[in-house]
Amino acid sequence: MFSTIWSKVAGALVMIVGLLGAALLFVGGQRDRAKEAASRAKAEAKSKTAVLEAERSIERARTQARTQSAEKQREADNRPDGKRPSGTFRR
Repeated sequence: MFSTIWSKVAGALVMIVGLLGAALLFVGGQRDRAKEAASRAKAEAKSKTAVLEAERSIERARTQARTQSAEKQREADNRPDGKRPSGTFRR
């Protein structure tokens, strides 16, 4: 009788330790998945930031090219007739 009680107590303790171990592994896995999700989100944010910065650079370059082109065209239009190129093509 005494041994059956101890065997039941020992069995219950083993079961409790097993459940706690399983719970710890489950929580540890959750933490690892959360870390992975956070690192993915961080990488995605960096990627989006890089894309936005590249788009801003492209737009600045386009604006600068348009400005320079307009200046050149204005200079060409304001040249005296004697300094304009002859022919049908004008710059």
